[in-house]
Amino acid sequence: MSTSKELSIQSAHTVSVLRAIAVKEKDPAVRGSDYLARHFLTPKYSLFVGLLPHRFLKSFVHFRAPGSYCFMITRTRHFDRVLLEEIEAGAKQVVVLGAGYDTRAFRFAAQLQNTAVFEVDFPGTQLYKKERIRETDSRLSSPVTYIPVDFNEQSFDKALIRNGFSPRLKTLFLWEGVSYYLPQPVVEQVLQFVSSCAPGSSILFDYCIKSFVNGDHSTYGGRQLASWLKKIKEPFLFGIDPDETAGFLHNCHLELVSDHGPEDFERMYLKTSKGGLYGKTFGHIRMAHARKV
Repeated sequence: MSTSKELSIQSAHTVSVLRAIAVKEKDPAVRGSDYLARHFLTPKYSLFVGLLPHRFLKSFVHFRAPGSYCFMITRTRHFDRVLLEEIEAGAKQVVVLGAGYDTRAFRFAAQLQNTAVFEVDFPGTQLYKKERIRETDSRLSSPVTYIPVDFNEQSFDKALIRNGFSPRLKTLFLWEGVSYYLPQPVVEQVLQFVSSCAPGSSILFDYCIKSFVNGDHSTYGGRQLASWLKKIKEPFLFGIDPDETAGFLHNCHLELVSDHGPEDFERMYLKTSKGGLYGKTFGHIRMAHARKV
């Protein structure tokens, strides 16, 4: 079985590749928003994305993992949107959990100039990211506090506080692509830490529906994803029935702000400039925003 460290680095590379491909979309209505993702590609992936025709790249991704390409477009744009809304609403801190090669601190440096940004991730992933930042141009400069944490051995909340994080300030937590790999008690611990922070603090995270975790892989892209998860021996462990999401979050002392599924995201982010549907996203992943009140 792959180690958590190896999977974290592999996942971060995959996300950056998909984001870099999505930026090449001609139609601005569905174009990916992470124009800096290319800076974090390995030489092999950089060559792959830079030289091959965009149409071929999309077809290849769709063949291997239907729904993943559009999912990355929708998730990136939705997390961007909520980040900007929360900054406008007065968030004083942003914590990116399992940050990978997240570029929001750079892309939104102007909007974040009065907001402290913390990125928490595996040491190996952060090391590569910081090396790429040093090697690239000045656009990748922003005051970020990097906190290397092996989640299997350390408490991320204690590491945050040791590095200047204040639970007394309104905070937005961004948690992409992580919750479904964790057992439920660990997910609850993260949510409960959010609920221990200042009123108005919130967390935006994506989660898997419970039926997929329990073996129903009939959703769009479900069969291929399940096959890949089996291959790498890392099954999804955590899922929520959408009808139970509000109650689950309430038990963690959080109030549901929004809970969007595939149809919502296709309507919000995958309509072309001519009004047609560009493509379909994963049928088994949703995104929830919850707040401490």
